[in-house]
Amino acid sequence: MTAQPDMQLQPPQNPLARFWIWSSQFPESRLILAILIGGVLLSFASDAFLSARNIRSVSLAFSFSAIAAMGQLLVILTGRIDLSTGSVMGLSGMVTALALVSGVPVGLGVVIGILVGASVGLVNGLFSVKFGISSFIVTLGTLQVARGITVGLTEGDTVSGFSDVFLFLGSGRVLGVPLPVWIMIILLIAFTVFLKYTARGREIFAIGGNETAARLAGVKVPRLQVLVFVLSGALAGLAGVLLTARLGAAVSNAAVGYELIVIASVVIGGASLSGGAGTVLGVVLGAMLIGIVNNALVLLTVPTYWQQTFTGAVIVAAALVDQMRRR
Repeated sequence: MTAQPDMQLQPPQNPLARFWIWSSQFPESRLILAILIGGVLLSFASDAFLSARNIRSVSLAFSFSAIAAMGQLLVILTGRIDLSTGSVMGLSGMVTALALVSGVPVGLGVVIGILVGASVGLVNGLFSVKFGISSFIVTLGTLQVARGITVGLTEGDTVSGFSDVFLFLGSGRVLGVPLPVWIMIILLIAFTVFLKYTARGREIFAIGGNETAARLAGVKVPRLQVLVFVLSGALAGLAGVLLTARLGAAVSNAAVGYELIVIASVVIGGASLSGGAGTVLGVVLGAMLIGIVNNALVLLTVPTYWQQTFTGAVIVAAALVDQMRRR
């Protein structure tokens, strides 16, 4: 009986197949490629797309959702979800605005807004973790509560009349780059280091990967699960304060629907909705891609309701891709 030679797997010859295999080691490369292709196509479709003014406008617009999405990523990494992000942004912005017009210093007003967001996150975490209620139900409820409080604080009126120092937080530039973009970059670096190079960061991944195994390994699961909700609320609060500074006024319907944009940014960025997988860079790139597409729809004079259609379709598509990838 003739011996058969050993069969060895040969690398695929198709360039697309080789790229797909290589990019699996660096999933963000696919998002970067999509952003580059989209940018090239839009530059041909509209002369205004590559203008410095439009690029600053796009980067500023998606920086708010990217900051909030980093907090959302932490929650999703543990296998849970936070639907209250948009309402927390609105509530934090409104509370900060009321504090500022009452004479509170800008720095303290910003801290108050962040603490309001963190407080809502703490409520979400306690009810979801300590009482065992689904995070979907809990945050759906706090979404409504926070929005109701936001409207009730001023009975729907707009709050304005802020100092130039506060307005600088939302629209000021440092080295030609909007300040919220710098804040986004700093948080991107900080949370990347936290998740990749600290014990708590690795434990967050472990909880989403296998909560039972994490408990047996000695991870303080409930404490970390509450912590990620607090961080999610705090980052949403920060995003809401910056958005208020950008708008120059606090309105009761600020950031309505932002929770969908934030969740879409996370899932487009490659995070698994079942937990245990995702990167901060992917989240920021996901927010950037959504921002570019929304900007394209504006430049091409496409009706605004198609932006909502796109966001919803992307969430479903990304969830389907995640399911296929896990299988």
